[in-house]
Amino acid sequence: MELVVGDMVRIHNDIGPDAKFDCWPESEGQIGVVIALAKRLHIPAAKVMVLGEVAEFDFTELEKVCK
Repeated sequence: MELVVGDMVRIHNDIGPDAKFDCWPESEGQIGVVIALAKRLHIPAAKVMVLGEVAEFDFTELEKVCK
């Protein structure tokens, strides 16, 4: 998936009993705006403004909402 700054994304966290990380469940399903691109140990990630805060998510946790 190709993301650029300004894209709107829906967040899909890895939440549940088998989740590796169970952080910030309130962001699940929320819409946010990509404000910067980043990398987490060579994994593409994005800094997203969601619920009035900035958080970093892997690309696999994001779904582009509009083109």
